[in-house]
Amino acid sequence: MSRLSRCVAAVVLAALVAPSAAGARTHQKNASSFASAPAGLSDVDIRRQCFAEAQQRYPSTNQDVQTNRVYTYTTCATEHGVRP
Repeated sequence: MSRLSRCVAAVVLAALVAPSAAGARTHQKNASSFASAPAGLSDVDIRRQCFAEAQQRYPSTNQDVQTNRVYTYTTCATEHGVRP
């Protein structure tokens, strides 16, 4: 394969990949597009519910359990469209 054909192949590959990558960047979901919380709850209410759920699941003060509690709270808040 000559140098010219390698360059042409690289340019063609770049031309095929660039539009798909640009399309993926423009269609990102924002936090409000997947919020599944009821309309009457505020962010603070959602955070309180998630924290209560995590504390109920992992009531101990052990450091390992606290790590699990933080993960549970973060997951719950994210699923409801609230940044933890």
